[in-house]
Amino acid sequence: MANRLITAFKSINYLQLLFDLIIVTIGVYIAVIFSENKAQREKLHQGERMIELLEVGISHYDQLFSGFVLYHESYNRNFKNKLDSNIIINYSDVIYTAPQYPIDVLHYILTNESYEFFTADLYIPLTTFANNIEQIMYVEEKMVECADRYQTIPDKSHPDYEIIVSQQIQNAKRFYQYLELRASKSKHLAQLAKGIRVKLNESIQ
Repeated sequence: MANRLITAFKSINYLQLLFDLIIVTIGVYIAVIFSENKAQREKLHQGERMIELLEVGISHYDQLFSGFVLYHESYNRNFKNKLDSNIIINYSDVIYTAPQYPIDVLHYILTNESYEFFTADLYIPLTTFANNIEQIMYVEEKMVECADRYQTIPDKSHPDYEIIVSQQIQNAKRFYQYLELRASKSKHLAQLAKGIRVKLNESIQ
């Protein structure tokens, strides 16, 4: 029995065994590297796709907020001129249907995983853009609250005429302040969007 074992061990080609082991090790290593490279390529493709879609979205909101700026230039001026003459424009129909802005999408993009796709000089403006979106949403909520409090000025014979006039003028002044804030935020957002578009185009190239 012992002789058979000795003979069996002697018959083993240790050089071939070592060679086979090296081949297996190299094969496993190549498979791991290939898998990692594939994952990296997929992540890179995902990042490129995200940047392309983001560029389309930012372009849209660049135009949108630039349009808001033009709108407020005329509307705010007219509103203020009327208000200075104690004439209150009817703004009771002011309403902003949610979701008007892509805040949820921006929050999704600004995750730790997405941070891998963006450099700091792009990630920071995107964060600022998202913060300003939330701020303009807050301003619009306040504008709607003012619009809900709007009341047509009654005839002077109304027993509460003076009180209603005073309340409505104060409410209109507050509404005008929010109009100016929305104009300012829109201008800032349009500027941010233009800057982000430049950074995105640089990332795509």
